Amino acid sequence: MNIIKSDLVSSESDVLWDDIPVAMQAAIVKPILILVNAYTPESAEGPQILKMLDACKLTPEQYNILQINKTQRIAWHKLREQVDPKIIFLIGVLPSQLGISSLFRMNVPNHFNDRIWLATLSISELEQHPDVKKQLWAEGMKPVFIDGPLQEK
Repeated sequence: MNIIKSDLVSSESDVLWDDIPVAMQAAIVKPILILVNAYTPESAEGPQILKMLDACKLTPEQYNILQINKTQRIAWHKLREQVDPKIIFLIGVLPSQLGISSLFRMNVPNHFNDRIWLATLSISELEQHPDVKKQLWAEGMKPVFIDGPLQEK
């Protein structure tokens, strides 16, 4: 189906009007949404993500982890309605995959759509670049998750 007929907006954007995938509809309202590149259950990425969240003293009651394929596009406005997060942590997921035409600074907090966004490389890329991983911790994760808005209660 071609919703928008224009040379400026391709039909690839039509997916942004679809409902979120069934697998994501089980996600409930939590303050943190973590969007990560899809990984296999036997990969080291899942445990590594949990280690990162544990270092921030986050509990599973505080976050949803949703996996997105590298070519998959999901409408941000639909995700926002479903889980209403205050903080969105993009691990290897590009804003454009969510239909967002905005550039986010990597590894530091960004303010967009009345929320805090933290974008970084994929887990495998972070493992290859220890300096980027240190920057993510010092300038992104620590200020957002340990010193930030979740602690203002």
